[in-house]
Amino acid sequence: MIITIDGPAGSGKSTVAKQLAKELDIYYLYTGLLYRAVAYILVDRFKKKVDNLLKSEDFVFIKNISYKYILNKPRVYFKYENISMYLQDSKWDQPASIISSNKMVRKLLIDTQRDVAKDYDLIADGRDCGSVIFPNADYKFFLTADLETRALRVFNDKQRLSNKDSFEKVKEELEIRDRRDKERKVAPLMVPDDAIIIDNSKMNRQETIDEFLRFINM
Repeated sequence: MIITIDGPAGSGKSTVAKQLAKELDIYYLYTGLLYRAVAYILVDRFKKKVDNLLKSEDFVFIKNISYKYILNKPRVYFKYENISMYLQDSKWDQPASIISSNKMVRKLLIDTQRDVAKDYDLIADGRDCGSVIFPNADYKFFLTADLETRALRVFNDKQRLSNKDSFEKVKEELEIRDRRDKERKVAPLMVPDDAIIIDNSKMNRQETIDEFLRFINM
């Protein structure tokens, strides 16, 4: 079984997907973590400047990135090294968004993601899970919320290690990411065909989970 959750940044996709994975006892595929890994490797390991990320022509290193879900937590490895602890830092938000518009990067990571689905029932969240990566998913959802609500969630996220920006700065960056995700030529953010749309602007976490479970028959 494959469940996909697409939607804009700050809608709560990852939180919902993680919780549903636990409740349904299935694998959680956090696709955004893979793009953060590519950005991290390019900038931190290969010393690329953020402004030049899209100019890189050699993405063969992506074949050395692997994904595991261990003890209910996503893990990303690069050449067998666990780099997961570096990827939650909010400084990778924009670089990951930038690199996700690269056609070659997306192609290489699609293979990585689909390989996971060969071995596990899973729930995957991202921008194009239901439209591109798993178009034949058993359940497709599109989770969204208004900009103000999403910005407040991101601003209050204690796990975002470097989040020292003002609320207005966070809101502005979300607007930029929304625009980039919707306008990019490769796999733009969109509502997948047959997707169930859930707007959780006025829902708390448990209410959102319950709304998803209403549609999932186990």
